[in-house]
Amino acid sequence: MVINMNNYIKEYGDSTFIQLPFNDIDNLILSQLAYNDYEGIVRYNTSITLRDAAREFKLLHNQEQIEQLIGISKKAAQLLFDCAETKRFGSAVLCHYVNKIVGDIDKQFSAISFELDDGSFVTSFRGTDATVTGAKESAMLSYMFPVPAQIEALHYFQESGMRHRGDIRIVGHSKGGNLAVFAGVNCSNSLKKRIVGIYENDAPGFPKWFFDRYDYRQIKDKIHLFTPQGSIIGRMLYHDANPNIVVSTNSGLKQHQVSSWQIEGTELVKTDGYDVHSNFVSNYINELIDYVGDEDLELFFDTLDDVALGIGIEDFYDLKALDFRKAIDLIDTLSQLDDNQKSRFKRILKKAGTDFAKEFINDKKEYIIEKKNKTLDIAGVQKKEG
Repeated sequence: MVINMNNYIKEYGDSTFIQLPFNDIDNLILSQLAYNDYEGIVRYNTSITLRDAAREFKLLHNQEQIEQLIGISKKAAQLLFDCAETKRFGSAVLCHYVNKIVGDIDKQFSAISFELDDGSFVTSFRGTDATVTGAKESAMLSYMFPVPAQIEALHYFQESGMRHRGDIRIVGHSKGGNLAVFAGVNCSNSLKKRIVGIYENDAPGFPKWFFDRYDYRQIKDKIHLFTPQGSIIGRMLYHDANPNIVVSTNSGLKQHQVSSWQIEGTELVKTDGYDVHSNFVSNYINELIDYVGDEDLELFFDTLDDVALGIGIEDFYDLKALDFRKAIDLIDTLSQLDDNQKSRFKRILKKAGTDFAKEFINDKKEYIIEKKNKTLDIAGVQKKEG
């Protein structure tokens, strides 16, 4: 039977990690729990069971406040409450919570760790949130290495991991998956030996040369990469691990939400390849990065950042209301650009707007043709039966 993450919690919640060993679905759940705000509940040097943390969370956030949270944080809060009702997750111990957002250097970093009942230790890095700072730092991966959050992730994992014994896993969703790999590759050899798995869930990748390093080759076989069939974020830059391509019930960018990933028993439902829209957008982004060039990438993304704020795009979800014409006009007002740069960046935005409009039209055509063919098939069957 095909289920989702919430069904899995209900189905296997009575099984401890000793009875049912850690699996790919547990990785998803712990990666999503990192999106909760544990301020005032979990501190770096204190610990609390997940069941008690959920109780404290409810005391600090009433239902109205939870309902007003952005999508991924709202889902994470409900996930926390659901997990608290189970034996499997309720007894897990939460520790080493940190949350740092520094706009001046475009750093957004948050992590939390878990001690499971089988004696293992799991570090979970939060992915990019919906803020402009978070989105910009993900873009920085294409022209800056390491980014501030990667350095922070390494220091966090090195210090927290050495405080615990037993097997270690590192998990993360979106940018959090990138941080998980970076920390695992760059940590000390004594920690490396204890790592039994690194999980990157629809996470942006790395520069090509990253995979030639000896410390990466030491740990490459422990890395598990999961992406939905319509992945965009998880196909940015480069990956060395073969992806496990997962079936999602959502469409477009919403496939990034792991709550839409389909599960059968204790395994993710996989498919053979990416869909045409994932191929189009991911190839387009990589071509755009190559076209802009290494020297201008930072300036280009800074420009997009200024344009986004200038036309009222405060978070990721506002992108659906993006007005390309207004964005192009706003470039003329930016003092950090010379005339040649303004002209070049406007051409890039105009081309992007045209290309994505064409893709949208082709998508509609394919949908209409597919719907028409299905109607004809049904009519043919009915005619034969008549």
